[in-house]
Amino acid sequence: MAKRPAAKATKKGAKKLSFHKQLVLNRYMYRFFKDGTLEGLKSQLGDDRFEGIHEDGQTLFFQELSSNLFEVDRIDLDELRRYDLNIVKHWNQITEYRNRKEETVMNMKYFQYLSLLFTEIYLDWYFNKKQLLLDGLNAELAEFNKEQGKADLFQPYVLSDLNKLAFWNATGSGKTLLLHVNILQYQHYFRNGHSNVHPDKIILLTPDERLSNQHLEELHESGFDKVKPFNKNDRHHDREFIEVIDINKLADEMGDKTVAVEAFEGNNLVLIDEGHKGTGTAAGAWMRRRDTLTKGGFAFEYSATFGQAVAKGNTVAKNEEELQKTKAKTLFDTKAINKLDDEQKAQLVLTDAEKRKARIEATREVYGKCVLFDYSYKFFYSDGYGKESLILNLNPENDKDPNADDSKRYEYFTACLLSFYQQQYLYSKHTDKLNEYNIEKPLWVFVGNSVSTTKDGESSDIHEVLKFLAWFLNNEHQAKAWIADFIQNKARILDTKGRSIFDKRFLPLTTFSGDVYADIIKKMFNTTHTGQRLLVQNLKGSKGELALRVGTSEPFGLINVGDSPKLYKACEEDEDFDYESNDFASTLFHTINNKDSDIHVLIGSKKFTEGWSSWRVSTMGLLNMGRGEGSQIIQLFGRGVRLKGQGYSLKRSTVTQRPKGVHLERLETLNIFGVRADYMSTFKQYLEDEGIPQSDDILELDFPTRSNVPANKLKTLKLKDGYKDNQKKGFKRVYFPHLYEVPEDFKGKLKPAHVKLDLYPKLEALSTTDKKEKVLVDQRNEDKLDPKVIAAFDFDRLYLELQAFKHQRGWSNLRLDKQRLMDFCLGKTEEQNHWYTLLIPSSELTLKSFSDVRKQEDIMLRLLCDFTDRFYKALKNAYEGQFYEVTRVQGKESECFLT
Repeated sequence: MAKRPAAKATKKGAKKLSFHKQLVLNRYMYRFFKDGTLEGLKSQLGDDRFEGIHEDGQTLFFQELSSNLFEVDRIDLDELRRYDLNIVKHWNQITEYRNRKEETVMNMKYFQYLSLLFTEIYLDWYFNKKQLLLDGLNAELAEFNKEQGKADLFQPYVLSDLNKLAFWNATGSGKTLLLHVNILQYQHYFRNGHSNVHPDKIILLTPDERLSNQHLEELHESGFDKVKPFNKNDRHHDREFIEVIDINKLADEMGDKTVAVEAFEGNNLVLIDEGHKGTGTAAGAWMRRRDTLTKGGFAFEYSATFGQAVAKGNTVAKNEEELQKTKAKTLFDTKAINKLDDEQKAQLVLTDAEKRKARIEATREVYGKCVLFDYSYKFFYSDGYGKESLILNLNPENDKDPNADDSKRYEYFTACLLSFYQQQYLYSKHTDKLNEYNIEKPLWVFVGNSVSTTKDGESSDIHEVLKFLAWFLNNEHQAKAWIADFIQNKARILDTKGRSIFDKRFLPLTTFSGDVYADIIKKMFNTTHTGQRLLVQNLKGSKGELALRVGTSEPFGLINVGDSPKLYKACEEDEDFDYESNDFASTLFHTINNKDSDIHVLIGSKKFTEGWSSWRVSTMGLLNMGRGEGSQIIQLFGRGVRLKGQGYSLKRSTVTQRPKGVHLERLETLNIFGVRADYMSTFKQYLEDEGIPQSDDILELDFPTRSNVPANKLKTLKLKDGYKDNQKKGFKRVYFPHLYEVPEDFKGKLKPAHVKLDLYPKLEALSTTDKKEKVLVDQRNEDKLDPKVIAAFDFDRLYLELQAFKHQRGWSNLRLDKQRLMDFCLGKTEEQNHWYTLLIPSSELTLKSFSDVRKQEDIMLRLLCDFTDRFYKALKNAYEGQFYEVTRVQGKESECFLT
């Protein structure tokens, strides 16, 4: 396992340590694997060929991990196999409908698999080895604190810290699917084999009501039938239901539209989607409510922006210090504690309630100790996932006077519009070729900071967008002139260094011989007639929506805001465009993701930052987004960089993969245009700090591939055609063995299957990371399950569990029989019980209550699953071993041996 270099102590005034380096739980989980880093595991599991399920029902990741990639003194192969099978079972359940809907097979990416594997390990230890988990985490935290300066020290874990897990995963990396699997994982360990056991409540918290509805829909698609929006007046409570509620409905006391958080107290499972509120006053209130919700239960939390949310957060020690300073100021009119005498300092001792408050509200330390997996945007991008980005911002010097001539701003807007149209043009021209890459119809999203007119009479951001669209339609001659200059690569808009910011941005349009302006009117505005005015239509039948259209054509755009009447009233006073009301029109917002949608422009407020999901976003316009909105802009950025990719890989294409002349890279790039968006420069700096190069810094070199395959082709063994699995002469079509009975053809030719189950806790690895050689005497007790106890087992359950195990592995030809199973398990002689070795403390086999019978029944189930796996594979390998032939490796296969 790779050792981590010690960090230097933080000097006063030095830059705050990156939050990526403070994830203690994440560090601890990597200790379970050799070369325990994300980079190390990616090098072993990151190849696309490891995605998918093997014919034996295990993931291909498991096949690779089992080749000496995990620390056997922490988890053994049988435990890893069990974790993997659980993951496969849950993943298949939530993707069954989605696979049918998309006519594809959704496979886990390596980072999704690791997230779920980490969860399996953690939950197993949380429910079955909690003290060992606590000891291991505190050993890791002690190592962590040795590397920190005084200001960054964390306090030891306590048991109440262990019931919270957080996932720092980039938008577009499949957080929703992980959330759904996490529900199933938690239920599996919580129930411990009892199907009628449930948490008091399962609660899913969302940022707003719109996202609640989206989550309800997603849960249904993942096969969860018992889901409903939370209703505080609903007196009927079914513990099997998942209740979805937006965070704004939680309060400290009951209200007309809110519910007191104490109403949710109990042994709950709580799932929180983007629930954090930064580090201000709202954050303190939220963290206290979060603690109340999860006390006595368990919580999973998901966010793409933990790093930004805790940027100004404190450790527990820092919070305690601040509370003491506040006390000192109140009592002695000073915050300089070092100037106080001992008697005065004694009055500053914090109460238990104050210490609890400091612990709960220490966002940096709380999340540093509960982030289980970090796959934030920098990792997502560096792995090739998501789109590239092009970020531009109108120079504030050119736009600082709101009363100045609008021509420069409209010229910039025109270039932005042309960039979006270029994506539309390429999409419509190459639709057939683009289908392979799952490129969706381009969508232009505008996000403004203000919806209504300001007190100073200044137009709102959204009104500004409408004025530009109206200008473009009303000023054909000027728009055409600017468009011609941009396509001819004339420098019209310069950056601070005097360079054209749109240099060579429109090369694909240079070959278009038609009227570009007319084609824009057709493709973007849904009309073939130029010279028509913009029409803003108030959709009274759909709350918060205004439709945009040209004349009587189909709507091309949609405004979705909270206060649409106020915005519409402002539109009525503008003479640049027309307006009307429609009392009967239905919602357009829910049609945007339809494949045949004619909505090309979506305009809204900052609420789009919190979870709205679409694969279509290709261009963004940000207006008046300030420096204080960094976390929101990064969330919004995540909405746009999502990409399905070729074969649903989620990855952007490489130079060698792209078809010639299609300019696929333009459609796999998110264009972001800012207008008076002060944060944009800070945002670009954030990306650079994360190691993500900007477009101007990327140099693409296209080298031809040269094969290094030797002239004499490599040889390998290959199973003959016709003998594979379900083929005519395959094992599954020829042999139908009874469970644990060797067919006559193989008797005397097979080594008897045998399994070993070690149930001793692995203490050594948990207390230290020292790998020095130790001479130990094996004092583990070897034992057998008592046939008298076995007779009390629920064999209906064992039989059904073994049937499920068989079906999961795809062993359709293996015949099970409950009576044969009972006879096998109840073997009374040593000869009949030779099939397993059980290492277990003798005290664990002592019966004190009926629950101890169930405990031994679970041990038998693990033994049976392991033995069935060995038995079946031995028969299959013996049969297929007769039909292998020598063959030469062909084509690209040979290159795999040379990497």
